[in-house]
Amino acid sequence: MSRAKKEEIRVEVEDSRYIIIRTEPEETPERAESGPRRFKRKFRLPERVDVEGITASYEDGVLTVSVPRLFVGLRRFRIDPSDLPERRDLPARAA
Repeated sequence: MSRAKKEEIRVEVEDSRYIIIRTEPEETPERAESGPRRFKRKFRLPERVDVEGITASYEDGVLTVSVPRLFVGLRRFRIDPSDLPERRDLPARAA
């Protein structure tokens, strides 16, 4: 079984909602005997993904695709110390 070459692998984003991973095998004499092996998978991306930040690398026969999250305004809130009670009584647990 032969591995796909880096030049044969395509990672594409479709409509900012799907990522498509596929191979486009080259026609070589050794592959002509067994026929070109094709691969295609389509994955739906989660919401809040940084589409422009998607990266892919291929090393030693392993394809790694990184899909970073998009952080849209972190929810932060501030507690004003004047809103807290002056004294807080907490019940203690018995041993």
